[in-house]
Amino acid sequence: MKLNVTLDEKASKAFEEVKKYMGFEHNTSVVGLMISHEEDRILRASRRKVFLPNAIYDKAEKAAKALNLTIDEYIDSVTEQLLKNPKEGLKQTS
Repeated sequence: MKLNVTLDEKASKAFEEVKKYMGFEHNTSVVGLMISHEEDRILRASRRKVFLPNAIYDKAEKAAKALNLTIDEYIDSVTEQLLKNPKEGLKQTS
C-alpha cells in the first residue's frame, strides 16, 4: 500500500518529535508505530477487564498452558461454559 500524506506545521513537528524520540530513521516506522498503538487501543476497548486474585490467576494461567491456550482464551472459554450452566459457578468452596 502506498500512502501520501501532507501534514500541517504542527502535525509535522509532532511527527518529527516522535520519530526523534523513538530513534526511528524512516517515516514508515513512525506510521507503523501509530497503527500498532491504535490497533491495541481498539482491541482494549472491545474488552472489559475482570480482576482476579493472584492465586486464582496463577491457577488459570497454569490450566491455560496445559490446554495450549492463552490466558485470555482460557478465561473466555471458562466464562462461556459458566454462562451456559450458571449453577456450576455456584459451588461452595471451603
